[in-house]
Amino acid sequence: MIPRQTLRLFSALILLHFFISAGSQDIHFTLKQMTPLIFNPANTGAFYGSYRLSGLYRDQYRSVSGKGAYSTPTFSVDVPVMRGFKKTDWVGVGVFFYTDKSGTGGLTQQTFKISAAYHLALNKEGSSVLSFAYQTGAIQRFVANQQDLVFEDELLDPMGSPSPDHDVKDKEDKTGFLDHVGGLKFSSKFNKTDEFYIGVSASRFGKPDWSVLKQGGNYKLEPRGFAQIGMSTVLSDKVRFLPNISYQKIMKGSENTLVLQALFDYSYDPVKKTVLKGGLGWRSGQGPGDAVQVMVGADIKNVTVMIGYDFNVSSLTAASGSAGGFELSAMYIGRIYKRPHPDPIIFCPRF
Repeated sequence: MIPRQTLRLFSALILLHFFISAGSQDIHFTLKQMTPLIFNPANTGAFYGSYRLSGLYRDQYRSVSGKGAYSTPTFSVDVPVMRGFKKTDWVGVGVFFYTDKSGTGGLTQQTFKISAAYHLALNKEGSSVLSFAYQTGAIQRFVANQQDLVFEDELLDPMGSPSPDHDVKDKEDKTGFLDHVGGLKFSSKFNKTDEFYIGVSASRFGKPDWSVLKQGGNYKLEPRGFAQIGMSTVLSDKVRFLPNISYQKIMKGSENTLVLQALFDYSYDPVKKTVLKGGLGWRSGQGPGDAVQVMVGADIKNVTVMIGYDFNVSSLTAASGSAGGFELSAMYIGRIYKRPHPDPIIFCPRF
């Protein structure tokens, strides 16, 4: 029998879906749970342990673009650093960076941000927590291989001079801005095993200029919103179910992405603390969607490793052969336990 909490979650997901129109997409990852700080800074320091290291590498559309495929490595570290105003509150801080490179010209985006979150317990037990977070950092963009760029007028008139609008900024003269991100997250435990969460974040305020041309190319970035809802519930003594839905929206535009995922944990060896992980997902797009996601991995003590693969189902299938994006990720949660300091024993000197 499906738990009542699971039925409530899926009812909420279905209702939410009717209010969302699918469209094109901004930067995304299949294994969002392995990149905790990128989409919502309220995840900073929200884990059981002393520190958390996470890394992910995504490679997308290599079958179509070859060397111009999307290549995105990421890395983050965050820690719960101190107790808050109450014994059940705490503060988390963290940093992350990623580099996204694509196209023949090597269009590159580099991001480095720091974040801080305050986790406020809403009851004495600390089973319900509201997290407030702020994140800031630099985002830069440049063309790494300008010599490989070819424009339309150059193809039509190979002997002519390139248009001034093709005057791309030098690699050293990067386009960039200081980004500010706000995040909120509410999480609550139904009991000792089941948990529910919902979170939102917003970024890229002020419509910064994102053009890599020295002149022309008026390209302003619109703010981006992100929301996620999910839960974790035990189905049996061996199986845990972790469904989630996320939605990413570029304001004042048609770009939005809806992702539905159903993940399962299987307790393979409780003595060795080994848990097998797997699941399926779907990302929105035109027609039947943009991609079907397959995710597999394992927890081995304090280490989590996961692989994700997107099977392309959009109109690009004819060129991609259904090959989409590949992700490889790892996460380590370290635990530092302080040794007790017994009172010193003072021996009385003999007279």
